[in-house]
Amino acid sequence: MEFEKIKIQANGLEFDVLKVGKGKNLALFLHGFPDDARSFLPLMERFSDSDFSCYAPFLRGYSKGSVPSGFKEGKTGTVSIADLAQDLDALLDKIKRKENPDKVLVLGHDWGSIAAYGLANLSPRSFDVLSTLSVPPLPVFIKNLFTHPLQIFRSWYILFFQLRFGIPEKAIQDGDFLRRLWKDWSPNWVLPEERFREVSQNLKESGALSTALGYYRGLMTPDSLKDWNRARELVFRKISVPSLVLTGDDDHCIDKSMFEGMDTSFRAPFELQIVSQAGHFLPLEAPDRINSYVLEFWKKHS
Repeated sequence: MEFEKIKIQANGLEFDVLKVGKGKNLALFLHGFPDDARSFLPLMERFSDSDFSCYAPFLRGYSKGSVPSGFKEGKTGTVSIADLAQDLDALLDKIKRKENPDKVLVLGHDWGSIAAYGLANLSPRSFDVLSTLSVPPLPVFIKNLFTHPLQIFRSWYILFFQLRFGIPEKAIQDGDFLRRLWKDWSPNWVLPEERFREVSQNLKESGALSTALGYYRGLMTPDSLKDWNRARELVFRKISVPSLVLTGDDDHCIDKSMFEGMDTSFRAPFELQIVSQAGHFLPLEAPDRINSYVLEFWKKHS
């Protein structure tokens, strides 16, 4: 499919951004790990057919200009959810100035969902509808760990990523670690080989992998107490943007039981939709159904 690749300066970094469509509404698509913005192209094509201008940035660290200076120098550091939310707030402001849209949708997957929740609490008036895929709000996830402790074993990789001295980086670069994650998280779906090669190659770029792992390290072992508090203040607010949360019923990364009790994290209308016969990588596995669910919610709440 045809798309533009542009660069946008925001929050002191330069982001590579994919663009599809020229509609009156704006949709911002936010990818996760191990992934990148190209996995949203099937969804972007569908939304562009429904009068949306679609933008998908490569998040912090996933393109050359967005790698923070410390990571470029080979240092190991952490990335705060507050950093990601500020990136998105600045990006969205730049894009809205260019497009002047009627309404704005933000749709995140995996880490893109976490970043989108952060944006919703940092700048709730900057967009109209939120949709997140495959990850509940972090307070819901943490609370459900006590009643569904088997999730701790599913999330083993988060603990592994806390290691320093290049240990996780070496495991990812030298073996089939990423392929294993994709297969484990969506066991009944065949990963497109070309998509896997693109993601793997992108993470080999200077500083990209260490920055991406810095997201996970920022969750549990942040560089400073200040970073921890910045993230905590965002994460534990109730979300005041109308929100649709979707997860696959065959997701082996985060089980659907981890989405129980979501009413505690929202003060705006929200819905939870379980996508049947789908795993973790919903933008690629079920683009038609995701498009349909989100548009239905959008029409009710935008």
